[in-house]
Amino acid sequence: MIKNLIFDWGGVLSVSQHDEAVKRFAALGVPDADNYFEEGKNWKGIFGLVEDGGISIDDFLTKVSSLCGKQVTFEQIAYAWWGFYSHLPKGMLAQLEAWKKEGYRVYMLTNNNPFMMSYIRGEEFAPEGKPFYSYFDHLYVSCDIGLAKPDPAIYQYVLDDGGMNPAETVFVDDRRQNLVGADKVGMKTYFVEDSENWIDGFNEFLKTMI
Repeated sequence: MIKNLIFDWGGVLSVSQHDEAVKRFAALGVPDADNYFEEGKNWKGIFGLVEDGGISIDDFLTKVSSLCGKQVTFEQIAYAWWGFYSHLPKGMLAQLEAWKKEGYRVYMLTNNNPFMMSYIRGEEFAPEGKPFYSYFDHLYVSCDIGLAKPDPAIYQYVLDDGGMNPAETVFVDDRRQNLVGADKVGMKTYFVEDSENWIDGFNEFLKTMI
């Protein structure tokens, strides 16, 4: 029986947009911004390093400032990165609450950075009057853990930290390569092909896991 539901952020819990974020980074002064953010893959260079905890916030800001040829702030980078967020799928928040009422433990596991997380974890990001983070038992973030998907070690970290049995756990992502790492540690997996319309199909999938 499934007891734990673990969801990715972009493309699953939220609908992503790519061009707007690239546009914001370019406007900030990052040269060839699109080269750092290839759709469907982990970000490159320092933008990838800050997501897997390989570089501190201060060092990252110094390096981005050097790229831009001017001093940039945490808030400016956060605004640019938030450009990847478009909206939440219809009914998502109500469904998260419904899963918890049904007895599931609900988690998020995301490759992400302190800038984006300042919004996701913020009191201000409350689409229906309740902070987004409060819908979850825990948020697991690559930059906090020092590991990133699809490394199997990050999934094992989540299992160990949450005291989860992998056979009772489903990981949901919109990138197939990330499902491979979860599968290697024994989790069940579910692939999201359409970030706007996957909840009904996932609920049918859960019925088969009883």
